[in-house]
Amino acid sequence: MRILLVEDEPLFRKGLAKMIAGAEASWDVCGEAENGLAAERLIAELQPDLVVTDIRMPVMDGLELLRRTKPAFPDIEFIVITGFQDFHYAQAALRSGALDLLVKPCSKQDMHEALAKADAYVQKKQTAARKEAIERQLLQENALRTVFLRFPYRPEAAALLERELRGSKLIVLHVADFLPADRGYAKRDVPLLQFAVLNIMGELLDAQGPGGTLLLIEAGRFALLLPADAGAEEQRLLGAVCSTVRQLLGLTVVPHVAGLVRSLGGLADLYEAALAESAQSRVAADRDGKPEAALPVNRVRQRLIGAQAAALIMAGQSEALRQYLDGMTKEMSAMDAETLPIEALSLSFALQDVARKQLERESDARSLTERISKLNECRGRDEVRAWMKAETERFMRHYDEWQNRYSASAVSRAVRYIEERYAEQLSLQQLASHVHLNAAYFSHLFKKETGRSFVNFLIDVRMAKAKQLLSNTDLSVTEVSGMVGYDLPNYFAKLFKMNTGLSPKEYRKQNTI
Repeated sequence: MRILLVEDEPLFRKGLAKMIAGAEASWDVCGEAENGLAAERLIAELQPDLVVTDIRMPVMDGLELLRRTKPAFPDIEFIVITGFQDFHYAQAALRSGALDLLVKPCSKQDMHEALAKADAYVQKKQTAARKEAIERQLLQENALRTVFLRFPYRPEAAALLERELRGSKLIVLHVADFLPADRGYAKRDVPLLQFAVLNIMGELLDAQGPGGTLLLIEAGRFALLLPADAGAEEQRLLGAVCSTVRQLLGLTVVPHVAGLVRSLGGLADLYEAALAESAQSRVAADRDGKPEAALPVNRVRQRLIGAQAAALIMAGQSEALRQYLDGMTKEMSAMDAETLPIEALSLSFALQDVARKQLERESDARSLTERISKLNECRGRDEVRAWMKAETERFMRHYDEWQNRYSASAVSRAVRYIEERYAEQLSLQQLASHVHLNAAYFSHLFKKETGRSFVNFLIDVRMAKAKQLLSNTDLSVTEVSGMVGYDLPNYFAKLFKMNTGLSPKEYRKQNTI
């Protein structure tokens, strides 16, 4: 997560940046400003997660900055730094939406506690936003399902769907038989198989499709809405759906191109015409006029699990990831025994999707088939819980393998990153995120491989660049200082002398030809 620092005193601003770089939370300083006016422009440009600002500044103070930007960017949080004498301003800052206050002089512990609070708050808010977005999608899917089945629906939902779907092509897919003789499935396996088919289709649409909407309408019957100009992509997608479901589950999916959607009201006509064309096909369940309700709810849980797991991976929080998955397994194990297998499969598909997108893991057809078969054989809550535990452990092994794979080249990639961006405000957390590793583990790995800490290595790179500039250009010491990442020339000169034994001017005198 990214922080913008707003402070008119350069030394204090530099100190704040160092405090933040040493925090355990995954924060990076993405920008700095010396007053509220400059910060207002940067907020619009950088869209940080958090702004840490002093109250008393020239041009525009922190309170005015907060009042002007919080309404425009409500998702950006503010921590306000104040002096004892300005406490009445601080109260106004809280009323204007500041998340927390820090009183000067604030210690490293004060800053870390404030960042930990902000980190927890932002993560909770982001999780809630993901959940809200996915639930909104579920409501839209439910509204669309009622249109297909000629059930009453709200006019406001219809207006949105009309705009999104007009001009799309409707393809109806159905499973010819959920109980093929060569597979030995039982009737109790049908809900699990149906859920697996839905997820396989969804993964293929996401991975290689032209974009579109996939929806379960009734038992064994699915609607696929694609862009009208999908062309060859449409044919590849349908071919992949039919062959993959056959390969993984031994089921036959039959597609019917129903036609272009001219209006929302015409969806039901297109759907029913496609069903009439396939009337001779054997469908696993007879149409009873009732829309399927349970599966979309499980798809919401699946998407939430995937989004949360992906967020923890991106933040490099491996232990938090394991705890989250253990918690989900425990929570789902307490659910109704009849729906538990489908919930368990939703967990598995969520992790499979994350492994493909985040861990660069290809789907394993044989393994998936074997795991679904084992879930089919589970009898009772304890066996399903054990199956879920095996799935999460399998995912964590993939995660560890992915981390180890990146670890092999992480230091060399980090060194290249430092050499390319040495003039920027670099932090350990920023570098660790770049190479997809936990900050603590990366710090240990970096020192083991280079023999130097990240901070010392960065100083050495900057000093080497400074030597080149001093020896080969007429740039002033102040200009060289800025070009190698130091805003304060005196601080740069002090580090340079510690590194070389000479002041910048002495070094230039001895090394200029």
